[in-house]
Amino acid sequence: MTIRPLATTFAAAALFLLVGCEEQTAGSASPQPSAVPGTSTAPTSSSSSAPATTASRPSAASATASPVTKPATGGPAAHTPVGAASVMEEFHHALGAKNLETVCRISAPAYDGGIKECRSLTPMLFEMFTPEDLKNLKATRVDPAKVRSKGPDQVTVPPKAIAPKATIMDSDPKTFTMAWRDGTWVIID
Repeated sequence: MTIRPLATTFAAAALFLLVGCEEQTAGSASPQPSAVPGTSTAPTSSSSSAPATTASRPSAASATASPVTKPATGGPAAHTPVGAASVMEEFHHALGAKNLETVCRISAPAYDGGIKECRSLTPMLFEMFTPEDLKNLKATRVDPAKVRSKGPDQVTVPPKAIAPKATIMDSDPKTFTMAWRDGTWVIID
């Protein structure tokens, strides 16, 4: 398949439910480039180091508390694990509201085909949620204390940081990896 691990769970479940459906629905053509340009996720060695050549990558000194004007979902978010937790909550709330635009703005980098592939696969995911799942997703909270920094531009969000969850997510727990790109947190894995 042409999707990365974040979408693998969603795609596998969708394919399981759509008996007889083949991989042709999404990704049968050659992969599209990601909608969000890639940036290096290697941490800088000290706070006095210069920013990387990519314009969206701040120095390590600014990684601890720099505010942002427009994250993926429109409100302010900090370039911190707390800001990442906030964006992850908004992602889950958007899933619960079946808000394709917000879901794909946050999670498209996790798809090899970028935004196009996200928009084609996510509606199948929406149909897999029960009414109780949708209610839980809208009420999801992410515990920022459990979000782990993996350098100035990357964090991981373990399953134990997210509650309540949809039953499909409980049955196949996933650790999300988020990266700081273009002034916001996005899911990359």
